[in-house]
Amino acid sequence: MDNLQIENYERHSILGLILSVIVILGVGFIWINEASRMDSTESEYIFESELRGNILYLENCTSCHGPRGEGGAGPVLNNLYFLEEASDEALFATINTGRPGTSMPAWGQISGGIFTDEDIQDIVNFVRKWEETASFVEEDIFEPNASRGASIYLSTCFICHEGATAVRLNNQEKILSRDEDWYRQTIINGRPAKGMPSWGKALSTHQVEDLMALISAWGEGQQIAPDTSVLEILMSALFALSQKDSEDAIFYLERAEKIAFGPTKQQIPLIILQINNNSLDEAYASLIEEKDLWPIGDAERGVEVYSATCLSCHGAEGEGGVGPKLTMNDFIQTSTNSSLLTFLLAGSPDTPMRGFDERLSEFQLADVIAFLRTWQTTTP
Repeated sequence: MDNLQIENYERHSILGLILSVIVILGVGFIWINEASRMDSTESEYIFESELRGNILYLENCTSCHGPRGEGGAGPVLNNLYFLEEASDEALFATINTGRPGTSMPAWGQISGGIFTDEDIQDIVNFVRKWEETASFVEEDIFEPNASRGASIYLSTCFICHEGATAVRLNNQEKILSRDEDWYRQTIINGRPAKGMPSWGKALSTHQVEDLMALISAWGEGQQIAPDTSVLEILMSALFALSQKDSEDAIFYLERAEKIAFGPTKQQIPLIILQINNNSLDEAYASLIEEKDLWPIGDAERGVEVYSATCLSCHGAEGEGGVGPKLTMNDFIQTSTNSSLLTFLLAGSPDTPMRGFDERLSEFQLADVIAFLRTWQTTTP
């Protein structure tokens, strides 16, 4: 046993320790560089996704939300309040499936839209980029407006309350005999025993409050002019003529003349003259013709309005895209100007086509209609 050599492993242990340290440092170095590489790859992916989302947004979303997310027919998106509140998941779901009860449609293919999941995520990443520079945008504070209320009254309440079937409301003594809440609840819930229907589901809360502002103004003895379109005034004049009510018909026509333009402005005095001569049937036929022709605009000016408001959905040449093709379009060809105006003002529910009421004037819409007419005889 004394002759057996005792081996010394200390040198091997030191060498093994050195190698282990080298391996650990190497793995750590690789791990650090891999994390950096992964971060770089992710940043590159996000950047490319934002670029794709930018293109998709400009092509499909600007007509409602504005090219910089400033809002329009749709809500403001470039708003720090909104971006801090809305998660990426919520944004994705809203684009994918839409918002029932609003004009925000479903864009996801699974819901019948045109966007893949990747497309939607690209748009979400693009919109999220705004959070870096977005400012807080205060929501518009609603203020009841008596003139808007007069427009609602003219289109909704006039037939009964200015006729023989219901009490005339523009009566200061009558209004002051009830408190404000009574009128509000009557509009919302109706008075079935008196033949007054419920308007709570047909009118929005804001519309009810606009009517309340009108009633309050009448209670103070004010005369309120409706904040309404020429077309709506012409329709009221037609109704008055259908009832052989010359006085009201002239009242509406004189109001229409003040804000009308083009050939209609010149024709209104002639119709008033027919009424004063008691040629009511002739006046009614003339007014029907003018109503159908209204509004007559300028096609050259319409090019600029179309480019600013319609091109992103319907294409530069009316070839269609998000919206339908507008060249040689059956709906345009078979509709009167007034029907097209009504459609443009109201929009099409449950589609990306939002109404242009309060966004474009009748004058501008007249020019758009005139421009669209040029596409109905020859294809661009």
